[in-house]
Amino acid sequence: MELNPNTIYKDYINNRLDKFTAIKQLTSIIENYDNDEIREESIKILGKMKLIHENLFILFENLLLSDSNENIRNAGAIYLSEHHLNDSLAVFKWSIQHEMFYQCLFTIVKALVKINSNESKAVLIEQLKKIRNNKYLNSEIGYENKRYKKALKPLIKRNKIITYSHKHLGDILINFFTIKKIIDEIPNVYFELNLSNLLVEKLDLSDYLEFEVKGTPWGWKNNIESLSKITGLKNLLNLQELNLSNNYIKDIKDLVDIKSLIYLDLSNNKISDPQNIEYLKQLPLLEFIDLRGNEIANIINVSDFRPEIRILKESSLRNLEKRFENIK
Repeated sequence: MELNPNTIYKDYINNRLDKFTAIKQLTSIIENYDNDEIREESIKILGKMKLIHENLFILFENLLLSDSNENIRNAGAIYLSEHHLNDSLAVFKWSIQHEMFYQCLFTIVKALVKINSNESKAVLIEQLKKIRNNKYLNSEIGYENKRYKKALKPLIKRNKIITYSHKHLGDILINFFTIKKIIDEIPNVYFELNLSNLLVEKLDLSDYLEFEVKGTPWGWKNNIESLSKITGLKNLLNLQELNLSNNYIKDIKDLVDIKSLIYLDLSNNKISDPQNIEYLKQLPLLEFIDLRGNEIANIINVSDFRPEIRILKESSLRNLEKRFENIK
């Protein structure tokens, strides 16, 4: 009979299955089924049921180390971080050196920060040292790693990096993994680091970059339609300047988590739904918004925002047309 993880869960909470039978059935799905979505759901249910057993630790350790499916590895990492945190330093240490999947790296870094030991701090620092030795952020397009190399060199040379907290070290790594993933996925990317904390402060994903990025083929377009397609954007929690101009974005809901934003360029996109105005209001530090070239610019009311916010609604060309009409 085909096992179903949700049925197993219902039977367990209704006392129709005992703990060990539930574990056996769920682990059987994880180990033997070909459907990775059902396997992942079984892992999540084990976490929800808070079923903790030595055999489960071994199972999830093996999944994180060797499963071919990236979502399964990540689900295994989440389970270990939530239920076997203090036993998992060795597997997290190995995995962060070999893992390529962004979301799994994110989970592992968070777990190492959470362990909060001298050993986990050493693992985080070792990863930052490796970043400094990388020549490229993306070797295929020749995107060089100049900014991180330059910023990390004095910190590592003077051993100042050991004074950073676990959280700060983790934030730097998450920013690095995020910006590297964005560069892998999007043709035109420019970024700057805040040299005082090594976190990404400025990100330009427009199709008309303010600065030329060496290695970007002429004529490549980002064509960003959804912010959810920009992997990890919401994890750049120190981002102050974001340029998304000249794309095809309709909805900016995914920006509401980036509370640090001060400058936001959304010009020449496809934003028309008034709900996006409410999303902009949820960004407490905004001082500048460029909405020119969007339908929403025709309905936005500047008085709805804090008086210190500057909002650009009309293009300079449109302003010239108005002046000409007035002269006539």
